Amino acid sequence: MRALVVTGGLAPARVDWLPHYDRTIACDSGYDTAMRLGLEVDEVVGDLDSTRFRKDLVASGIIPCSHDKDESDTELALMRLPEGAAYDLIGGGGGRLDHLIALFASFRRFGPPRFWLSDSDLVVPVSGHFSFPLHSGCQVSFFCVGGEARIDCPGLVWPLDGFTLDALHVSLSNRTTGEVLEGECAGLAWVRLPLETFAQVAST
Repeated sequence: MRALVVTGGLAPARVDWLPHYDRTIACDSGYDTAMRLGLEVDEVVGDLDSTRFRKDLVASGIIPCSHDKDESDTELALMRLPEGAAYDLIGGGGGRLDHLIALFASFRRFGPPRFWLSDSDLVVPVSGHFSFPLHSGCQVSFFCVGGEARIDCPGLVWPLDGFTLDALHVSLSNRTTGEVLEGECAGLAWVRLPLETFAQVAST
């Protein structure tokens, strides 16, 4: 099963290039984003404190959870995913730093998304061998959140040869030298790419 989670925060201006999803879950103001993007939502979760559609959602039978809760709205959505479902995430760009940190904590608890799309960024987890078709000169950054990872990626202007990513070390604003970004990652790291590369990257 392929699922989509739409959360609050900055999101792409359009997503008509997205694949089909078996289930779409919106988190609070993520519902507003889903409506703007023309997405069909199967379920809405959260305390509904930031959506413009609270009255409509409550009238349709959606029961808001308590505002005083241990989980973030995104965590509530991830808890609703069918077991073993692969998911993509839309939203989460900009906004509060603590919410961003909480997102990464959720990824460690529930597993990372295949693709995370904000207003300008495509963030993809990498572990083991990875290979993405990209145009030469594409900007790419590698980072690790929690623990560390080791990256070997030769096809860059500044090649990475056993480079250790951790809280103190990132590979920021590197550039590809060819049309394929390929390498090996020991551990779990994240690669940030321009949003417009999604169709190429998702085709692999």
